[in-house]
Amino acid sequence: MAAAVDFDTFLAKYVTTNVLPGSVNYDHEFLVKDLLGELTTVNKKTFSKLGLPILVAISCAMKRSDLVPLLFQATVEASDGSEVSLLNLFRHFRETINIIWPFVGVPQVVPAAFGLAGYLQSRGFEELEDNRQRDDISKEDIQLGADTRTTIYQASANNEVFEMLTTYHGDFAYALNTVGFGYNLGRMPSKDFSLPEAELILTSALIALNATRQAGSHIKACIAFGYSEGDLRAVADAAEKFASWQGLKLSPIDIQQLHRQARAVMESL
Repeated sequence: MAAAVDFDTFLAKYVTTNVLPGSVNYDHEFLVKDLLGELTTVNKKTFSKLGLPILVAISCAMKRSDLVPLLFQATVEASDGSEVSLLNLFRHFRETINIIWPFVGVPQVVPAAFGLAGYLQSRGFEELEDNRQRDDISKEDIQLGADTRTTIYQASANNEVFEMLTTYHGDFAYALNTVGFGYNLGRMPSKDFSLPEAELILTSALIALNATRQAGSHIKACIAFGYSEGDLRAVADAAEKFASWQGLKLSPIDIQQLHRQARAVMESL
């Protein structure tokens, strides 16, 4: 058995190299007591499970994926310390990365992925029994991607968007449909997240990325899945406060208007 790695040394080598000079340091009280605490105050049932994944998604989208392994470490150390709890939390963080990477970009998430791997190595985990959650990609993922995409965008009424991608950027559209919507979201392991839960996580990343048009479509999807206007406002508030902590400002999103538009489309179906 190989010797466990030193976590701080690992972070310095693989994780913090992309952090911009002058960036704020990890602040557990702000992230957990403030942001996570405010989310769970709004909806304890939803955000007790999804609050941490949402913080992971927001961190990655705002180029602070280096914070993710520290958030993971702090959460593990505050738990019962069991191997079961550690691995369950790891699966949720890992699946969050898998949900968002096609939409926010690989460089945005790789430091988080490395950091989580480094923490497991520091605890003596040399391999995982359930490292693969999905079978290999197959032709079925093409149709699954189309079906999943239709379900997600049913409240958006903007079919022309993907038609433009398909017409002028065929390879990109094919990969996004097959991998992003089919393999990743369509084959979401039910023991980790349901499709509505994955969609809320993805939406939080898009809000934090300041991708306002895409975020609007996915906010509508969340509303169609049954999340309340208050739930979405809480997620947007968390992203805005995270941005302010980083010295940034996000474009405003009219959650109330998006809620009305989504409800109108759903009522017309």
